[in-house]
Amino acid sequence: MMRYTVQDLPIKHAKARLVDVPVSVKDSIEVCRFLRGMKLEEAKDYLEKVIEKKAAIPFKSHLDSVSHRKGLGPGRYPVKVSKYILELIANVEANAENQDLDVDNLIIHSILVKKGITVKKNMPRAQGRSTPFYKERVHFEIIVKEA
Repeated sequence: MMRYTVQDLPIKHAKARLVDVPVSVKDSIEVCRFLRGMKLEEAKDYLEKVIEKKAAIPFKSHLDSVSHRKGLGPGRYPVKVSKYILELIANVEANAENQDLDVDNLIIHSILVKKGITVKKNMPRAQGRSTPFYKERVHFEIIVKEA
């Protein structure tokens, strides 16, 4: 059984988890780094802008081929990751409502990424051969607290 990595939790908190999400680990780390400490409503609005490609997520590592964005520096639009994190935020918001927390004043206390399993698959090639390719999985955790 998986446990949450944060042990000392705030008094009024809600938490949620997504397991085995088929997205990039590097992009997930950058998005979670950017969202940590934001209000929940601000995070939802910003992620919707990222999906529409109107706002970018700033990248701080693995910058070999990352273009600069106006007023931001190096950044990208990780749409697939943003969709899954929006789903995670909806889950934690529902959990907070269930625990009678004030949904308008929730702050992201902790959001983190763990690398999941790597699935090996084979691509058929000519003359009876095959080439392996790997798909990575990610686990997300989020903990929110009342401001």
